[in-house]
Amino acid sequence: MTWDGVWGYCGLMAWTVYVGGALVMEFVWRPAQEHLPMAQIGVACQKMGRRYRWIALLTLVVAGVSAAAELALRDPAVSLSVNSPYGRTVVALGACWVALVGIVSMMTFFAHPALHVRTTSDLDPDARAVARERVARAIRRMDRCLRAELVLALAATLVLATLSAGGI
Repeated sequence: MTWDGVWGYCGLMAWTVYVGGALVMEFVWRPAQEHLPMAQIGVACQKMGRRYRWIALLTLVVAGVSAAAELALRDPAVSLSVNSPYGRTVVALGACWVALVGIVSMMTFFAHPALHVRTTSDLDPDARAVARERVARAIRRMDRCLRAELVLALAATLVLATLSAGGI
């Protein structure tokens, strides 16, 4: 096996784990959380999010590094010009990768920490209602981020698939 093959395998495995995780978050976790009490949803989102965000970032980094390595090892005759289908595909995939890293980073450092806000048990009913609404907003924000991430990941997968036919 050549280095190009090793990098390709690493990238494929990282992308598979990443897209699989995004699919599980949308089609397994989200429907399951609809049947939980609000307090349990917040705790479960914290625990799932803590694991998912680091797995997602790690697999995106591995996919990005492997893609960069594959580009470095490519046949020099293959043009990266945006006038060529291959070049356009590489640019589109690079843009998708940057956007995905941005979405996952936003979830990691902004949206997910909003789920960690703790409230005291001695709150009056109005303050408790405000705190619950704040958590509900954070959960809705996280849901929107997860959906955007999944749509973009699936779009990137379709763009990636065009490489076998020469690109877009």
